[in-house]
Amino acid sequence: MMRNVALIITLFMFQQVCGQQDPDALVRAKALMEVNNFDSAIHYLEAVAAEDPGNTEVIFSRGKCYFALKRYDEARADFIFVNKKRNVMASLMLAKTEARLNRPELAVKYLREHLGSYYKLPEKDILLDKDLALIESSDAWISLWREREWYSPYDQELQEIIYLKERGDYPEAINRLRDLEKKGFRRTIVNQHLAELYHRSGNNRAALDALNKAIGADSRNTEALKLRIDLLVEEGDFEDAARDCSRLLRQAPDAFDYYLVAGRIHSNLGAYDAAVSLVNSYLELYPRSHAALNVLGEIHFTAGKYLDALSSFNKALELDKGTAAYYFNRGRTYAATRTHRYAEKDFSMALDLDPVNPEIWFAKGLTDLELGNMNTACFDFRNALRYGKYEAREYLDRHCGK
Repeated sequence: MMRNVALIITLFMFQQVCGQQDPDALVRAKALMEVNNFDSAIHYLEAVAAEDPGNTEVIFSRGKCYFALKRYDEARADFIFVNKKRNVMASLMLAKTEARLNRPELAVKYLREHLGSYYKLPEKDILLDKDLALIESSDAWISLWREREWYSPYDQELQEIIYLKERGDYPEAINRLRDLEKKGFRRTIVNQHLAELYHRSGNNRAALDALNKAIGADSRNTEALKLRIDLLVEEGDFEDAARDCSRLLRQAPDAFDYYLVAGRIHSNLGAYDAAVSLVNSYLELYPRSHAALNVLGEIHFTAGKYLDALSSFNKALELDKGTAAYYFNRGRTYAATRTHRYAEKDFSMALDLDPVNPEIWFAKGLTDLELGNMNTACFDFRNALRYGKYEAREYLDRHCGK
């Protein structure tokens, strides 16, 4: 097991992202883009572009920053560069840019390229796009949609199935997806939707089989890979989840939330240093992320490093006092250090925010037992049982009578 962990650790280093002199600049730029700090992102992207001027991912990202900043001429130049290097990859962004520049004929030219490509978005996404809406009354736009059926009957069938899924009609959606799968239509997407439906229906084995097919059909389907990681974690298969996290972050180093997921996975594998390193990497990008500080605290707690855990939970609560889990985690850390009065106070705060959480009621009951508050402890255990913590029955029988 630890051999697998050792292999995985190296894949999360920022140096693996790209081969430039400043190898983490692209990752930092994408992190800044996530929080709409486009000017700063451009600074990092230009540093990378200076070292590797032909890097299409860098130029595409810079074009998106220019577009967000309404610097449309500069965005257009970057997107044209990308399209020359990787055919039609940037055609949709070029269509949106030309629409913003009030050039509907050029916008439609690039949209036509997009509609005939691998990158084609669903019809609904195209029709609801706020940038393309600027040209929807133009002759060029009207002619485009009269020109041909850009979406096949199978495409339309898939959209109807997605509607059924969103409405909660899982059996019908599953049956229709199976029919599409038999016809060989977009196997990776069809199996991804099947996996989501199987998971919602409680059939994790079938969900995992569908995800294996989705990823086998297209190794670039990072959304299916994320779903498989989440499912493997849910099933407690942390070694396979760790391998998938390694693969995901190699393919998509800007899947930032999965640095935290990977941190939790490594913690469950007993790789404390690797887990801390992963979360600290995320915190370098988002130093005021209370969610990341909470994950870091959980990792310290699991390793029995309670003072470090308390420090992390305190920092999380300084940034966000409205999340029950942060009080609960700090409370159970106080309980582990036998600081029961502080623990009881934190559990009470957590229950103010999440009054139907059985785990919090149960933890508070154990703490009230330690404090000798029998009546309150019995009240806590009754609520824990009421909301689904069946382990509380034993404590009610032992301490609270019939």
